[in-house]
Amino acid sequence: MKSLNLIGLGTGSENFLTDEAKSALCQSEIIFGAERMLEAAEKINPSARRESLYNAREILGFLQENPQYQKISVVFSGDLGFFSGAKSFYEESKNLSGYEINSIPGISSAVYFAAKLHKSWQKWKFLSLHGTKCNAIEQIRKNPACFFILSGGDDYNSLAEKIESAINRGLLSSVKCYAGKNLSYEDEEIRQISCMEVLKSDECQASQSRKDLYVLLVENENAKSERVLSFLDDKFFSRDEKTPMTKKEVRALSIAALGLSESSVLYDIGSGSGSVTVEAARIATDGHIVAVDCKEEAISLTLANVSKFLLENVTLLMGTAPACLENLDSEGKLPLPSHIFIGGSKGNLAEIVEYALKKNPRVRIVANFVSLENLCEMQNLLKALEAHNRIENVEITQLAVSRAEKVGDFHLMKAQNPVYIVSFSGRG
Repeated sequence: MKSLNLIGLGTGSENFLTDEAKSALCQSEIIFGAERMLEAAEKINPSARRESLYNAREILGFLQENPQYQKISVVFSGDLGFFSGAKSFYEESKNLSGYEINSIPGISSAVYFAAKLHKSWQKWKFLSLHGTKCNAIEQIRKNPACFFILSGGDDYNSLAEKIESAINRGLLSSVKCYAGKNLSYEDEEIRQISCMEVLKSDECQASQSRKDLYVLLVENENAKSERVLSFLDDKFFSRDEKTPMTKKEVRALSIAALGLSESSVLYDIGSGSGSVTVEAARIATDGHIVAVDCKEEAISLTLANVSKFLLENVTLLMGTAPACLENLDSEGKLPLPSHIFIGGSKGNLAEIVEYALKKNPRVRIVANFVSLENLCEMQNLLKALEAHNRIENVEITQLAVSRAEKVGDFHLMKAQNPVYIVSFSGRG
């Protein structure tokens, strides 16, 4: 059986090839790849035939016309799984017979660059501008660190212009940029640089006429993660007749008003069946949800729904808020809340809000009310807090939902109880 090696050459210099890659190249009769990759391969095995082909179909077609080669290698820049042309080989080789295909990984530019900067890369957003677009400014706005693979000086300059323009328009606050050029080669350059320095750089302008290789890391400490919200249908939740559940439409508007991100910490006070807890936990994948209820059956039902969706970022707490929360606070067992949802207060509305604002003066609070009495209590509380300049962005929305129900051959609209959704934020 013939052997076909797919080899990641790493950042480019033969010094960063793995021993496995070197061994495979040394045994190869023919090596395929882009010109730059073949230059590195030639230093390992100068006697092998080299063909400047990197398209999977073209290479496989060449091998069909030249069946005499038994040991074949195709070389790619970086790592095989990181924006690599090796992907097309995986797809094309599914129906390929007579070949043993070996994949040999390499050191990607991202891994190399992170090591040089003494930074951890596991939470970077990886993007490529190599012959494509990626909505770069939105990616930078939403992610704390974006790593860009660039085609060359044109991409480098264009991206810097976009970032500078976004800062001038107020779409981005200040960001940190780290530029890498010709990684692992003798003329390697790595430095922290501002966008204006990029735009004014004579070196950058000159690079557009050369084949320099660039990467750019953009750090945005004010990144705001946003998610496209998709809410579960009520039928997916376990329920009982005694425990209330926040219905889908109310959940959707309430969670939208909360503005949760992946790292949010939410206290769901009066969790009931746990529908808000579940929805929030699915959004705040890197955060945490503390579900509080004073009824044992409600906690049991919340647990059943949390378990149903295999959620691991939820803590259940039985008791009356805020007393049960304050008890755990004294032991240092609760994470600082970024958000509070009040589905039920058991007459402790003012105490819960005061606790939340003391715990985090900039907390975001959303509360649901069905009765006018409870709404009036909240309105009076809001007036007092606004008078002392402690809250902002107050909104009160009434949601009246009607659902069609089939009666005989007709569909009639059946009204649900109106719900008041109150939202506001601490001023900090």
